[in-house]
Amino acid sequence: MRNCFWLILALLIVNTQPAYADGEIPLAMSNDTFLSPPVTSLLYSSSTLVADNDDPFSDEPEFFDDSSDYFDDSEYDEENSAVAVTDPLEGWNRMWFSINDWLYIDVGKPAHAAYRIVVPTFARETLDNVVINWFGMPRRFINAILQAKFALAGIEFSRFVVNTAFGFGGMIDIAKDLKPVIPHTGEKEDLGQTFGTWGIPAGPYLVLPFFGASNFRDTAGLVGGAFLPPSLDPVYLNYALFAGAQFNTLDKRITVYEDIVGTAIEPYIALRNAYSQLRTAQIEN
Repeated sequence: MRNCFWLILALLIVNTQPAYADGEIPLAMSNDTFLSPPVTSLLYSSSTLVADNDDPFSDEPEFFDDSSDYFDDSEYDEENSAVAVTDPLEGWNRMWFSINDWLYIDVGKPAHAAYRIVVPTFARETLDNVVINWFGMPRRFINAILQAKFALAGIEFSRFVVNTAFGFGGMIDIAKDLKPVIPHTGEKEDLGQTFGTWGIPAGPYLVLPFFGASNFRDTAGLVGGAFLPPSLDPVYLNYALFAGAQFNTLDKRITVYEDIVGTAIEPYIALRNAYSQLRTAQIEN
């Protein structure tokens, strides 16, 4: 009996080891984690980190097996999907969803693979840091102020000062390893979120050519954001700059995009719901 007691006690100890015995904060709660969208348009920045040689979908979990009963096409009901989204332009949206999907996967993915061979990792990271520091920070700062998120605005400004002063003008993201008094989870504020905070409704869902998932409110924010400082003259240079910056990190967004549409019964609706859920969460944060 005594031996059974000690055996049971030993098994309990082994199976109740703390999940974070190393003292690390889980990634989803770390101060430097960017609340990355499952998928965003090509103009939205994402800091989802994927190793250059990593294939996160090489080992597909068992519940994605085609023979599984978890997914039954006959039981799929679009009206009972996770998010109720107004979509009166579905014909237009589906057309551009198909075109964008071809551009992302068949054109953008191999083009970026070649780009990564020619341009080394440190050069791509440097370009990304410079754009985020000099062009992204002022707009995030302004939108944080407009949303009355003054603590976040202060963190954005302090990160800009640190990266500019000690990161060779923003080429190195020195501030990412700093732990501010107020945890910085990396939320990126934009004009669409500001409009949502002000109570402006999202309006109908809209798939933009080349840019991807959006809605009427976020499209207005996308256009208006190009005029926020710093703004290049003529204004179309802003779009050229951000298009280049987004192509520079296209592999990270494509990885997230494939994660959503790759296993979905109805990829268009999966992407539509994921985008709507993301924007709602960002606005309510």
